[in-house]
Amino acid sequence: MKYGVHRLTWGKLFDPDDLGLFFRQAKETGASTIEFRPPDAAIDGDKKKTAEIRKLAEDCGIELLFCFGYPVGLDMRSPDPFARHYAVEHLKRAVAAAGNLGGTEIGGVLYSTWPPVYDKDMITKEVKYERIQRSIECIRQVVPTAENYNIKVNLEVLNRFENYIFNTVEEGLDFLKQVGSSQCGLVLDVFHMNMEEDDMEAAIKSARGHIGQFHASEPNRRIPFHNKRINWPAIGQALKDAGYNGTVTMESIMAFDGEASYNLRQWRDSMPDTSMAARIAAMRQGIIFLKDQFADK
Repeated sequence: MKYGVHRLTWGKLFDPDDLGLFFRQAKETGASTIEFRPPDAAIDGDKKKTAEIRKLAEDCGIELLFCFGYPVGLDMRSPDPFARHYAVEHLKRAVAAAGNLGGTEIGGVLYSTWPPVYDKDMITKEVKYERIQRSIECIRQVVPTAENYNIKVNLEVLNRFENYIFNTVEEGLDFLKQVGSSQCGLVLDVFHMNMEEDDMEAAIKSARGHIGQFHASEPNRRIPFHNKRINWPAIGQALKDAGYNGTVTMESIMAFDGEASYNLRQWRDSMPDTSMAARIAAMRQGIIFLKDQFADK
């Protein structure tokens, strides 16, 4: 398996205009991959800028993984066919950008908008079913583009507070079955599974052949190694039993410092020093910890 870090760990210290620095900082953590949203220039089809970003990553020796979220108003669950159409087209452009940037996958809450707004939106079994069907049809429309660019489309299994399309690995697998394409997989995340699964290790093993990416953080979103609530060696073994040899990405939130922390309901700093140097040191420690916990004993 490879080990990487997520752009969210940078918080407000992420500078989209200096991706070279971003890639170098990621490399300092000991990561071999970095996950972030495809830059707007790449999504907009700027070939020159896309080539520059790709070369920056190659020169740094860091592999690019991609996540994605929709602009306000675009939602594959929507009853509005125009909102669904533009969501599909937007994701197609992001898939193309990921491919042009040298990536092999894109993941996240690709089947709906995020973060959720439940106010004045009563979710019933019937409403959930209708919206699932719309999302499935939209994802199907993206598959040909993903095949053309050889990009794996990974759909993240979220907890109940962040979505309702699917909250467990079992539900996620059912969604994939209905989409009916091997081009799609699941993103499994310890933070979400800790809330929703009866048996995390069994859930991981049940997804054999369908795990596109794996996210790791403590139940309070800290970097792994801070508490004893998660049996990390057992999770590592479950991934091996599931035949997973992809990337383990640390997706931790270190500070209450901006829009991302607001959307993720992070109301406090998770470490006394949130400088970039301190964040790099903590991420480095987290990667060492995960490698040790997941290693063959």
